[in-house]
Amino acid sequence: MSISFTYYGVACGVISIDNQFYIGIDPDLSPKGTSVQFKGFVSEKQIHVYNDKSLLSKVDVWLITHGHKDHLDDVGRGYLKGKTVISPKKKILNGVPCLNNSVLRWGEEQAFQVADNCITIKALPAYHASNYIMRKIIGKVNGYQLTITSSSETKVIYFTGDTVLYPDLTKNVPKNIDAIFANLGAVKSGSFGGPFTMDLKMLTQMKNLLQPKRIYPIHIDDYSHYKTTKKEVEVAGYKVLAVGETIDL
Repeated sequence: MSISFTYYGVACGVISIDNQFYIGIDPDLSPKGTSVQFKGFVSEKQIHVYNDKSLLSKVDVWLITHGHKDHLDDVGRGYLKGKTVISPKKKILNGVPCLNNSVLRWGEEQAFQVADNCITIKALPAYHASNYIMRKIIGKVNGYQLTITSSSETKVIYFTGDTVLYPDLTKNVPKNIDAIFANLGAVKSGSFGGPFTMDLKMLTQMKNLLQPKRIYPIHIDDYSHYKTTKKEVEVAGYKVLAVGETIDL
């Protein structure tokens, strides 16, 4: 079984399974300098994204963690047409003529059989703020666990989505994962209900709790409102993926 991940920038990437089945996540594909309106503030994209349209067009299933425009923008929505899309809310895809608009609630699964491989996608809790009030305002967010099983081996991959570290993490997420793609940002750390996404301390606590074989921080300093930096993540000993980089899992 051959599995690779190509990083497009922000929280977007594409998983390739034996070059036969492709899973994409959170297509924010607008260019550097794009301004995005969030509730109460505007943020500017700080990076150029990877622009390999041929791989994006191969994606069979798109995973959307939530509807914020740094996870699903107008350019990204164009790649969802005619595809199977999994998200936490059906209305996220209003106006998009996708093949299947599938909603997965926390704990629910959807499976795909591709040749010798069984691919199970499970929605996991993601808490996009540090208190109940802000979580309700921001809305539901999914993390995703991918379990890919062939006759000879099993691989488990976890996309955290925009979340903080929460007390029941190990009840929802298995240990000894092959790879974690962990969203950082430390967004709005000094605000009510902040941080809204993980900081570096939370990342290290997650690593110690889940003991993955590999962990890749993403969503680090891609917009002007993100507070973590690639330099501090690298100094802490983590590998920071370059935009356009492909890694084997």
